[in-house]
Amino acid sequence: MATASTKKRRTVVIAMDGSEASLNAFSWYRTRAKMEDDRITLIHAVEIYRSIYTAPWFQDIPFAVDVNAVRAAYANHKIETENKLYDLALLMKAYCIEGKVRSVHADKPGEGIVRVAEELGADLIVMGSRGEGAMRRTITGSVSDYVLHHSTVPVLICPPKHRPK
Repeated sequence: MATASTKKRRTVVIAMDGSEASLNAFSWYRTRAKMEDDRITLIHAVEIYRSIYTAPWFQDIPFAVDVNAVRAAYANHKIETENKLYDLALLMKAYCIEGKVRSVHADKPGEGIVRVAEELGADLIVMGSRGEGAMRRTITGSVSDYVLHHSTVPVLICPPKHRPK
């Protein structure tokens, strides 16, 4: 039997995007799965290309890019990301949970979550699911499906609190 001095601390990555589903997953972990010695990192996975390619200034100019507009979009994107990280830090503080917050930029959020979990040597990934139907998941993909199928560590996916009827 492992003693307190030989017991390995668990490294837990919790994927947070500010959605109700991710807040539900954080709450579920906090109340049902958290262990006293867990090392927790809240990850905000940023899909950088979505913020650039869906910007209104880019839609009407497919082959020309205004460098100043790109710089402004990047600056706004940076501020939004910093604000989300600050909010996540406040969330942890509100529940007296010690840990870290981190953002990761990736082509797809799932790729970023898996990459950070590997970098940190995570023992567990916790994330929410929006409860999308099979057709929508087939068309748009699902971050939780991606992480579940590409992670080398266990993934805990919390279903939405209220399933749509």
